[in-house]
Amino acid sequence: MNNRARLILAVLIIIGAVGYLIYFGMQQGVGQILTIEEALQKKYDSNISFIQMEGQVNYDTVTFEPNKPLITFDITNDKSNITVIFKDVKPDNFDSGYPIIIEGRFQEDGKFSADKLLVKCPSKYEEENEAGGET
Repeated sequence: MNNRARLILAVLIIIGAVGYLIYFGMQQGVGQILTIEEALQKKYDSNISFIQMEGQVNYDTVTFEPNKPLITFDITNDKSNITVIFKDVKPDNFDSGYPIIIEGRFQEDGKFSADKLLVKCPSKYEEENEAGGET
């Protein structure tokens, strides 16, 4: 095998390896944005790597254990509820009453294990418009 054939073979192997890593990396990062009802219907679907959904926190169900840190609460859309477990520090604006977005997956017990918890916050520009800042 001459040097040119070896070079071509090495380049093909590298391209194949990079393509493999990109493809499987994208597969793990692809989830679904679902409503709470859709998420409940698909909670045992093993083809979904993660789920993203939005809802309101039911503040009557919130338990916070700062020593671990661990937050457990229900997310609702006034029709359905899902119990969420978030193993991280509580976001500063968690108690603000704004909708939240969670990303994660369902556990075998039916509870949702959130990897990310984001609190939506209205834009300061929306507040200015409501106050009459723009005509």
